[in-house]
Amino acid sequence: MTSASTPALDLEHVSKTFYAGTPNERRALRDVALTLRPGDFVTIIGSNGAGKSTLLNVIAGSLPLDAGTVLIDGRDVTRLAEFKRAVSIARVFQDPAAGTSPHLSIEQNLSVAWNRGRRHTLGRGLTAARRARFRTELATLEQGLESRMSHRVGLLSGGQRQALSLLMASFTKPRLLLLDEHTAALDPERAELVLRLTAQVIADHHLTALMVTHNMDHALRLGNRLVMMHEGRIIRALNPDEKAGATVADLLDMFGDARAQLDDRTLLA
Repeated sequence: MTSASTPALDLEHVSKTFYAGTPNERRALRDVALTLRPGDFVTIIGSNGAGKSTLLNVIAGSLPLDAGTVLIDGRDVTRLAEFKRAVSIARVFQDPAAGTSPHLSIEQNLSVAWNRGRRHTLGRGLTAARRARFRTELATLEQGLESRMSHRVGLLSGGQRQALSLLMASFTKPRLLLLDEHTAALDPERAELVLRLTAQVIADHHLTALMVTHNMDHALRLGNRLVMMHEGRIIRALNPDEKAGATVADLLDMFGDARAQLDDRTLLA
């Protein structure tokens, strides 16, 4: 059992380079250090190619590290396969189709998520009690999906699929929830709905979360901490007090100042 003081996530000197030793070499992550305490909800912003999605991929185990350490609840998972990390990590992707199976029904998708990480038993089927639980959980999404449980997920809209993905991600009470620009493919109205559901799911289940977004307003409105990335580095980290008082204009100024300082150090190196 982990202590309440044990970080939910601890990244130490994490580095990742693509196409090393070739003309296309790109240093995606450069000596990144980041710690999340249980209950932290951290938003990440940065320019294209800053390393935001790569960071989530190395945490999830989708990409191997070149250097550094990834610890979840104090356990070193750096060399642990992605499917083994999935017991502790849940993820919602930018593409609404990525987190669900379109050919399975809503209740079948929920059942798959429910069973993830649980021991195999003879009682893993869709029982009446489990259907009742699914119906109750679906009702919280306010999408009417509780009356469409036998419908194939492929028939749902993008916003409905993202809402369903959020619910599925919360079923296993993951130690860490990774949100990779999960509203970017949605229209503004559905994006707002999914953001509201995101905050609700994280609060209701007391999850620790890391959310990548290009939207500075979203980054400020959600979560208790904010991280800025540029060229594979964390260039600014706002604590809860700093984040609470910041505006989009403040973030733009901070980002510009941090980039200038980084460029100056590069020139002097």
